[in-house]
Amino acid sequence: MCRKQLIEALKASKKSECFDNSTVAEENGKKFHLENKSKKTICRVKVDGCLIDNQRTKRCDYWFKICETEQHFLVELKGTDVSKAVEQIISTFDFVNRKLELSPERFEGIIVSSAVPKAEQKFRALKVKIPKRKRIKN
Repeated sequence: MCRKQLIEALKASKKSECFDNSTVAEENGKKFHLENKSKKTICRVKVDGCLIDNQRTKRCDYWFKICETEQHFLVELKGTDVSKAVEQIISTFDFVNRKLELSPERFEGIIVSSAVPKAEQKFRALKVKIPKRKRIKN
């Protein structure tokens, strides 16, 4: 039911193949697993190349929605460019929230990167900047 409601809210009926119930995001050797011990309903959306297929639009790789709690996780599986990953998450948040109009506090951005610890200092600066700009949790 959650999946269907999300597809309707996003007006994405022609992109229903982008939505499923998986808890795993995997790409180019990077992997993110959303632990679901409480067995809540999860809707995973493949964003990059599916929900958002415009190559000029910045977008993250996946979006997970925990249906019962209305929590949202925007996930970017990135090599080393953490700054670009942050911009992709922000752009995806803007795209999604134009249609859903949810509180930014319901969203959390997650970057799986091979750049750490090299990018650690840069990442700390971005962690301060993002909540101020969009009020997205990190």
